[in-house]
Amino acid sequence: MGPLIALIQSTQDLITHFQSSLTTSSTAALLKTSSPQQSNGTTPSSQQQQQQQQQADTLAVIKATSALLRSHTTTLSLLLLTPPLTPSAVISKIGDVSSGALAAMVAAATAPPSTSRTPLSENQVLPEIMHAELRAQVRRLLTSWSDILVLVQRFASRRAAENKDDGPSEAERQDVLAATGVVWEACDGLVKVCEEGVVGLVVRKAEEWRAVLMDAVEELREWGDDVDDEGIEEGESRGEEEKAERSDGEDGGFDTDDEDAIFAAANKLGKGDKELKALLERSVKRLKMVGMLYQALIKRRLKTYPKSTPSTTSTAISNGDAANIIYPEGLPSERLDSLLVHLKSIPETVDDLASSFYDLDEQEATRVLEKCCGEARSAIDTVKQNWTGQDDEFTAWSSKWVDALHAV
Repeated sequence: MGPLIALIQSTQDLITHFQSSLTTSSTAALLKTSSPQQSNGTTPSSQQQQQQQQQADTLAVIKATSALLRSHTTTLSLLLLTPPLTPSAVISKIGDVSSGALAAMVAAATAPPSTSRTPLSENQVLPEIMHAELRAQVRRLLTSWSDILVLVQRFASRRAAENKDDGPSEAERQDVLAATGVVWEACDGLVKVCEEGVVGLVVRKAEEWRAVLMDAVEELREWGDDVDDEGIEEGESRGEEEKAERSDGEDGGFDTDDEDAIFAAANKLGKGDKELKALLERSVKRLKMVGMLYQALIKRRLKTYPKSTPSTTSTAISNGDAANIIYPEGLPSERLDSLLVHLKSIPETVDDLASSFYDLDEQEATRVLEKCCGEARSAIDTVKQNWTGQDDEFTAWSSKWVDALHAV
């Protein structure tokens, strides 16, 4: 069992290294995309071409290795559940996973996004959100597969100590099945991301952010409807005093229901807060319009994100080489990443807006509302023209939307 236990320990170290490389890759990608290189219009170097080809293969490699890892994990779990434990077979299977499926998967997931503005074709450049999603999913898979190795080590150590193998107990069988199921789920999640592609991923993310936004809007609306009635009728006041006297001997005059009512009233909108009430109504109307913007962006921009670059575009500057097109405003993948930053930021900003209202801070609420609307306008500016740089229906609609937002 000595060689098997040693292999498990070295594989755990390798997984730790893989996890670190995925985290490092994420940081490096952010630094590169924050300062894209300018192109002089020359033909991409062979190194760039090789990098772009690797990016083109990223989804295919991760999908294939996910399916392969799922299969290897199934075989390994059967080896653990079927006595006697065969060290040579387990060693072979762990080696296949660590040097094969896992190594290839991590290499594909850590491939950096291209920073060149002259790609051979846009479909070879994945936006950063896809790289981030792949890295997160692969990290999750590595963690789940590390749990499988823990079980293997437990089985091997017990057999080495007892010098016999009566097979796993019922509890151990359940542990193996549960750990295997987690790996399967992680593999299936990666396959799903690869199959839905960039468009499927960004549409799903945008819909999730919009749902969070609209939930926050509804909470704000309900909070505004729950107005605190200023002043208490004399009869009610006398009744409260009697209640306090009755409870004084029981719990020192401290009543949980009374405490909840006091704190609830502290952040209620009073009838006299007319200016804050007007600001709340304006905020709800504007945020509902932002919700409409999400729907328009999903339909007119995210779902139409190109799978490949057209041979010519109205804003592209060509040097006479059909394969060498420069994008002065950045690649579609860069514009997409920028758009998603704004769409993700809006519901986060609305959380701050809600906090301002709950604190009855009109000045802060006004500031945060303007920030939120500014994010929405920036999102429009990022993709006001379509992915080929031309005006279309969304271009005209978005101008009317901005005017309507200002009018609210």
